[in-house]
Amino acid sequence: MDIREMGTPITASQRRSYREAPDSSFYATFQTAFAAQKAAAADGQTANAAGSLEQVLGITHTELSALRGVSAESQASYAAVLNKAYSADGMDNARQFLATLTAQELDAVRQNHCLADPIDTASLSEEGAANLLLPEGYGVDLNRDGIEEVGLARTMHFPPRDAPAAVKEAWFQATANMDEGSMMTYGLMLHDAVYGLQIDGHSQAPRYAVDSSDGYRQLVSDYLAALEANRGFLASGQYERDKQFFTRLQNLLEAGQVAQT
Repeated sequence: MDIREMGTPITASQRRSYREAPDSSFYATFQTAFAAQKAAAADGQTANAAGSLEQVLGITHTELSALRGVSAESQASYAAVLNKAYSADGMDNARQFLATLTAQELDAVRQNHCLADPIDTASLSEEGAANLLLPEGYGVDLNRDGIEEVGLARTMHFPPRDAPAAVKEAWFQATANMDEGSMMTYGLMLHDAVYGLQIDGHSQAPRYAVDSSDGYRQLVSDYLAALEANRGFLASGQYERDKQFFTRLQNLLEAGQVAQT
């Protein structure tokens, strides 16, 4: 599934640093792909294993698995767990479903989400459990606090999935030729600006409207103003880098607003 609604395809780094919510067709599409893979295996077809897994789990999951050294066998076991969950309404109570899995199945889930410790289902929130039952590239934020729990891990991405399509497009264009580290740094800066810092594990109310283009234009304008106000206190080269990036993002956001009117 393409997370952009317009423009050219995003880069691999952009895709791997973003999660989209599964839409109404996601689960049926997954089950169809899984059934096709199983039928092909039963017929003795020798399709490329990596390509077959990509059809089922998605390119983001298989790319990250390759980077992390997760075997094709482990990915296939994880796909079978997901198919079992989606076939038995396991997503309705993800934590309860995970508790029914064997130790081997839970370890496949652990490996595919790159978790260091064995999964203790009793310690998971429902959101943390649900995200373990979604392949990389997908996620849910059940309490809409801007933080996605994956197992016990707490993760974030920018722009928020509730952001307008024009805002996502502006972000992907602004970061298209950026190295992954810089892109993640700017994403964290903007995420923290929107949601604020967590206090005792709880997020503050968003300081900018996450579903409005006006909120993001104001956010970028505020960053540019702060940049000018603090220019004399910045490290060498930071002003120039940040000025260039935020000015480009501002122009793209303005262009997106004009295109929508």
